[in-house]
Formats: sequence, C-alpha cells, structure tokens
Amino acid sequence: MRIAIVGAGFSGTSLTIELLRRGPVGVEVLLLERSGLFGPGLAYSSGDPNHLLNVRASNMSALADDPGHFVRWLQAHAANQGLGATVPASGHAFAPRGLYGRYLSETLAAVEAQAAPGRTVRRLPLDIRSLEIHAERVCLHPAGAAPLDVDAAALAVGNFPPELPVTEGCAACDASLIIRNPWDEAALARIAPDAPVIILGSGLTMVDLVIRLDARGHRGPIRVVSRRGLIPQQHRETAPWPSFIDPEAPPPTVAALMRRVRSEVERAEASGAGWRDVIDALRPATQAIWQGFDAVERRRFLRHVRPWWDIHRHRMSPEIAARIAHHLASGRLVVEAARGVRLDARDAGLALGVRPRGSSRLEWREATYLINCSGPQSDYRRVQDPLVASLLREGVARPDPLGQGLDITPHHAIIAADGTAHSRLFGIGPVSKGQFWEIVAVPDIRRQTAALADTLADRIA
Repeated sequence: MRIAIVGAGFSGTSLTIELLRRGPVGVEVLLLERSGLFGPGLAYSSGDPNHLLNVRASNMSALADDPGHFVRWLQAHAANQGLGATVPASGHAFAPRGLYGRYLSETLAAVEAQAAPGRTVRRLPLDIRSLEIHAERVCLHPAGAAPLDVDAAALAVGNFPPELPVTEGCAACDASLIIRNPWDEAALARIAPDAPVIILGSGLTMVDLVIRLDARGHRGPIRVVSRRGLIPQQHRETAPWPSFIDPEAPPPTVAALMRRVRSEVERAEASGAGWRDVIDALRPATQAIWQGFDAVERRRFLRHVRPWWDIHRHRMSPEIAARIAHHLASGRLVVEAARGVRLDARDAGLALGVRPRGSSRLEWREATYLINCSGPQSDYRRVQDPLVASLLREGVARPDPLGQGLDITPHHAIIAADGTAHSRLFGIGPVSKGQFWEIVAVPDIRRQTAALADTLADRIA
C-alpha cells in the first residue's frame, strides 16, 4: 500500500515515523515536501540559537510511546552543541528550535534504518497542486512532474502565513514597508537597525519576531498593537495537578467550563500550587471539551475566551520572557490595546490609524515598517495556496464552519463539499484544528499521528 503525506514538517514527519514503526510489511510512504527540507518544517528550521522552543524538552519527544526520547537525544548531543547544564535530566530545558529540527530529521532517518523489511519511505521534493479521489486510489498532481497514484493520502500542510488585518489605505503606502509575512527573511533584512517598527498581533509570533530583530542588531522602538494588548505568560516550574474534567462528560458550555477552571485555580492557589498546574491538567481533556461544545458554544469560546486561553496555555520560555520583560521595562517595546483600522503614507514611512480599546477616537502611530504577526491564517477560504484552492474549488474538501481549517471527522477523514467523508484522504495537524482545537503542539499532534497510523495499518491489514 502506498500512502502519500503532503508536507514534511512535524505533522508529516511524525506520521511517517509512526507508519514506519506501526505499519505492516508492504507499506510505502511517499513524503512530499515542496521545500525539499524533510523534518524541520518552517517551525523548526531556524538557525538562530536564541530562537527557543516554547515547550520543555520533556514534552517534545517525536515518539508517542517514548516520552523521554528527545531528552535522551539532547543529552547525547549536549557536548557537541555546547548546551552543557542547560540540558538537565529532568528535561526542563527549552532547547533551540533549529536543534529540534535536526532531531526530527535524525529521528526519521533512524526509524527508517530500523524499520522492518518492506516498510519504506521515499522523500520527494514535489509541490502538489491538486488531487483527485477515485474509487480505488488517489491521484496527486505535482507541479512540473508526472502524477502520482497512491492508495491513501494525508494532508499535513501546516500553518499558512497570516492575512493582513488592516487593508484600508494599503494601496497608498510603499508596499516594501508592509511586511505581510513575519517569516519573510528577505523583507526583515531590509529593516535598518534604528527604524521604528509597528507589529500587529501580540502572541508568540510577535515574541519570536522581537527576538529575531534582536539577533539582526535592531535597536529601534517597537510598538505592538493588538485588540486586548495581552502577551503570552511565562513558563515556570509546575507540579502535577489531578485531572478535574471528565473527558466523557465535559462541561457543555463555556460559562460552565470557566466556572470550573476558576474554582480549580482557587483550590490550587490555596494549596500552594498555581494556575499553571491547573491549565496543564486540562491538556488531556482539552479536545473532549472542544468537541463537547455545540457550534454556538464554540463561537462563544473563540470570541470571548480564546485570547485569554492562548496567553495562558501557550507560554514563553523563562529566557525569552526575561528578554521581553527587559524591552518592556526599558520602553523600547510598547504593547498597546487597540484595533488597527487604516494605513496612511508618511515621509518617514507609514502611519497606522488605531482606535484604543474602549474608545472610538482615531489616533495615529507612525513607524517606518509595519509587520503582520496576527497569527496563522486558518480560514481556508482566504488561503492563497494552489492545493487548498483546488480542493475547495473541486469540492474535494470544504472549510470548517468556524474558519479553523478544513472540515474533518473525529477519525481524521476529510469531508467533501457534499458532506461525504473520504475513506482515502485524511488531514492532520493545524488543518484539523476545527475538529480538535488543540492540535498545534507536539504532544497533541504526535497522539493524532499515532492514532491515524493505527487506522491506516488496520486498513492495510
């Protein structure tokens, strides 16, 4: 059986690893990646040693059934990487992202070498532009290459660049001063060391960008504009806290969930623990909570709770948090709760018109560059990607009703425009966020890929 995996970042690499480990003899994996970089993906390809993971090493194993795998790999490589004491046996280190990308590549190679005879993987640097579903096969169409016929395919296309949330006035501004994609290294290289910068969005992407600007020698003022002016919290040492949500009977409403969490936080603080312990204890039940909400409650969560959830659930490493705190204290970094509404050209660059939170007054903030860090685009109706556009245009897939990826069943099957679930086409990672919500971090994705590998293995058998 031939299984194609489109995308070779963490999601695609993880599924490949699990198929090589769990699949029966006779499975051939075609791992397809347009960049030709197999393993790290965009998230873990950074060469900046200051660019750290946001999750402790103890939670970053690529193997679902071996949680200590990454820590052991780190310890084995510590001497060569100059990490030394930053790789404790407890796994509390926040390793460089580029090093984690190397770990993924090496783990894939090691699993491939140890796979049973008849389990193989082919790495193909192809850009898949469309696909067709037939009764007995899936036909993939790469750019500039012959079609590929496979028995099943999984989309692991990762995150897409953010959409600029402010469009009014863009046409009057110099386009080179508006950096729409925060991962565009060539665009970032144009920023002069003293140039004032405005960043749209205050999440972890903003944090990453500030650190990357530091690494480039930038020392100019940075203003961050987001609707609530919230930034991610800091990781601290935590202790296990007992599970307090039954996945079989989760709270049916957002209000009930918030009451339960607040009550548990009060209990934790009274006992000498903290809110981080409580939030971490939610992790095993998070997907069950989301799937227990109806469409109305999911919309309510996204509208009212999501900003607070994001900053408490997705936290900064202590090292990175200290650098951000230093910039805030020095005044070089300013975070403003406001909504950007329009842009205007200025002699020195551009100006962003904002309405401060709680005010209807329009105020202007000037800078040389505007950088969009508003978060990955998850509304697939707006994604500018040939494969996604083809899937929606041909009715092979349909958007998630809440604009959180593609519509997917709890068993990872992609749902066609007519409501039929495909038996040969699946989605993993961020593409499945509408179904699973918490599916962007390594621990969640590795559980997902292990489950899908078992499903595919059973089908092959």
